[in-house]
Amino acid sequence: MKVDRTKLKKTPTEAPADCRALIDKLKVCNDEQLLLELQQIKTWNIGKCELYHWVDLLDRFDGILAEAGQTVENMLWMLVCDRPEREQLKALLLAVLNFTALLIEYSFSRHLYSSIEHLTTLLASSDMQVVLAVLNLLYVFSKRSNYITRLGSDKRAPLLSRLQHLAESWGGKENGFGLAGCCRDLHMVKYPPSATTLHFEFYADLGTEVKVDKRTTSNTLHYIHIEQLDKISESPSEIMESLTKMYSIPKDKQMLLFTHIRLAHGFSNHRKRLQAVQARLHAISILVYSNALQESASSILYNGLIEELVDVLQITDKQLMDIKAASLRTLTSIVHLERTPKLSSIIDCTGTASYHGFLPVLVRNCIQAMIDPTMEPYPHQFATALFSFLYHLASYDAGGEALVSCGMMEALLKVIKFLGDEQDQITFVTRAVRVVDLITNLDMAAFQSHSGLSIFIYRLEHEVDLCRRECPFVIKPKIQRPPTAPLQEGEEMETDMEGNWERPGALGGAGPCALWAPWPL
Repeated sequence: MKVDRTKLKKTPTEAPADCRALIDKLKVCNDEQLLLELQQIKTWNIGKCELYHWVDLLDRFDGILAEAGQTVENMLWMLVCDRPEREQLKALLLAVLNFTALLIEYSFSRHLYSSIEHLTTLLASSDMQVVLAVLNLLYVFSKRSNYITRLGSDKRAPLLSRLQHLAESWGGKENGFGLAGCCRDLHMVKYPPSATTLHFEFYADLGTEVKVDKRTTSNTLHYIHIEQLDKISESPSEIMESLTKMYSIPKDKQMLLFTHIRLAHGFSNHRKRLQAVQARLHAISILVYSNALQESASSILYNGLIEELVDVLQITDKQLMDIKAASLRTLTSIVHLERTPKLSSIIDCTGTASYHGFLPVLVRNCIQAMIDPTMEPYPHQFATALFSFLYHLASYDAGGEALVSCGMMEALLKVIKFLGDEQDQITFVTRAVRVVDLITNLDMAAFQSHSGLSIFIYRLEHEVDLCRRECPFVIKPKIQRPPTAPLQEGEEMETDMEGNWERPGALGGAGPCALWAPWPL
């Protein structure tokens, strides 16, 4: 639904100029123009502000989500956005979801967002691209705030239920459904026949008309068994529509059935199978950050899952970097949830404590590609997930000690020392500083032996010099004191117009002094 304006409190802060300019620009766009504008915004390079300033656009986005999530006439499971003739609407929907994820990540007062019921509805799309875009937005909410945990039970319960259906185990590696194996483009004979078989058991719903005695129906286990579901030309929603007319399926079981149909129907298609893997990893992470795994933790975070996640990271196919980034984020969430009990398993499986272990080698290769212009850098999304994983690992003593043991200090100092021109590079400098800060407490000797202090001072001087170019203002102290020594030209400290020290880009991360900005991890 749209933002409830009766509960809005006007924020005393004004939106940054660049933020206001973007808001005004998007507000006057028609749907075609809005699609083009949103598709051009891949990263957030403007100021961070209150979500309050975006309510007009959020209401417009809500209307787009509502239209896309409507069901087709006379069909309960076919969403409007899944119709072949509504490709333009689907493109606009995806652009809105992706932009909203960026907006939520770089804004305050996220509780104002009011379209959560539409996101829940869109998780029932037959198109996994739509599902992934919704999950990406939900992931930002779950990791950056307690938004999901504070939802009313009427909104939270159906959302978490659908997430749990997406996150459930497919059988595990021992049954032929290891995550890494599912990511590979193998012939279907390499997978168990159950991969494309729909087998669903249920007790008939007594709320619908059935032609047999109700007492018998309530105690009789019914089942649906369809082999080679992927060979059926109908879409998952059309198959679901037919089954609900043939069987009295309880309403609380219907979404679970549809999730199974969608998975079995698309499993033989490599692209759709990859999307299903990625959706499962996203759903696990969201559930963990939302503290929603109390009853299903053992079945979703089953023994062997960590090993499967590491197996995904070890796949050499460069086309799977998005999946590998999702695997890293899931490992990070497990560290966040389980802390010590699972931490030792993660350290062992990733070889973190060894210089030649898988994770340390991966980090060093990623950093080398970052600072060597002759090498192709790792995708931003993957590198971000990798540095975030390091930070959360270093937040615990066992993880920090493992990073010290593998000599991570030297590699991280290289990131801080490298003076890259790209704006993305400064975000990794900030992350490296945070990890170094954590592990220096455990190994000051390594910090000193690799000239850590000199590197920090060198980097800070460089950032200050850049700030002077953008913000060459002079401090005007309220109390005049005789200078102990005259300042050379160009050595005045930077301030804003009112004499307060300011770091350009500290909020939005777009300025050179973002080295010390609170970048999301």
